[in-house]
Amino acid sequence: MGGRVPLKHPRPPRWIVLVGIFIVMLMGISAAAVAISQPAVVYILTDGDRYERVTLYPGSDEEACEKAGFQNVTVLSREQVENTVYLSLESMFDISIRTAEGSFTVRSKSCTVEEALEANGVSIGPDDIVTPGREEWISENCDISVVRVTYRTETETQDIPFTVETKNDITLLKGQQRITQYGSAGEKEVSYRVTMHDGQEASRELLSEKQTKAPVNCIVAQGVREPQNEQERQAAAEEAVQASQAELPSTVPDDGEALSTAGRSQVWSVPAGIEDDKENKVITAADGSSYEYTAVIDVKATAYHRVEEGGTITASGTTTQYGTIAVDPSVIPLGSRVYVVSNGGDKSWSYGPGLAEDTGGLIKGARIDLFFMTGDEATQFGVRPAKVYILKD
Repeated sequence: MGGRVPLKHPRPPRWIVLVGIFIVMLMGISAAAVAISQPAVVYILTDGDRYERVTLYPGSDEEACEKAGFQNVTVLSREQVENTVYLSLESMFDISIRTAEGSFTVRSKSCTVEEALEANGVSIGPDDIVTPGREEWISENCDISVVRVTYRTETETQDIPFTVETKNDITLLKGQQRITQYGSAGEKEVSYRVTMHDGQEASRELLSEKQTKAPVNCIVAQGVREPQNEQERQAAAEEAVQASQAELPSTVPDDGEALSTAGRSQVWSVPAGIEDDKENKVITAADGSSYEYTAVIDVKATAYHRVEEGGTITASGTTTQYGTIAVDPSVIPLGSRVYVVSNGGDKSWSYGPGLAEDTGGLIKGARIDLFFMTGDEATQFGVRPAKVYILKD
């Protein structure tokens, strides 16, 4: 058997190869001619700090910026004179905007804070608090915050404390007391203009006060007649004990919530000693009354009375009475409800509940001044270590 002979493709004639090469060369020459026929465009770019010049055929503004090395820019102005294009560029950068409605980050060109907010659809009211200021110029990574400011009017009813008046009575033995008129608190309507920042109260301004119920003063008759015999001296002594245990009426309604500053003529007549539930922050007095507290302060307690200079009207504008306590406002804020007992809970004495509504030139730091109706009581109290419970509002 004979083997098969492979077929051979005939080689194309030499002239055909030469024609193909010529056609390819002709196409390249045509493309070059077309490119050469497009005029070159010269771009001159500046961002105010540097100038760059690039040539494109013809290219675009974006290509010119990229080739010249300008990034994160926007074209501020464009002018073309024949085949020269002048581009004025401005930098773009990220800024953050925070409002009550939300926060977001955007790209912005250099402008004022107000212009940036307007460009991003954030409206601001005339009283809104804008930080940085509205006319400040923004910079890269600028953090703009807008606090919405609104207003509302509130009206509330407040108590007007009554005054305790002491009048000498020659029909009563010295040391005897009689309440000839019980006091009761008055009422007033107080209106405030409340400023809100993003819906939360920031401050309030007093607008008006109107008394709706007048307070009735408490009048205490104080005996001044000297005992004439042993029987009267005995009666006066017994009467003094009874008077020391008698309560004057509360300066505020006794609704279980308000603080009672019931007056007593002697501090040791207040039920002494308290039980302190430290875990729940509740103290229970010997008479069964209980109070929630927020803090406890160890202080030095002194005493003052009405006949002293400045002993009638407090720093809060109220009239002094049993339960009025002078404090250092930097330690115990004025208006605080407090309960004062002997330091250590030894049950030797208890002043009871009171109001921090007065100050004094010598009352600095951890020191308080307890008010008494008479100088004898204040002198007898002297100076004592005390424990002050700051009561919960």
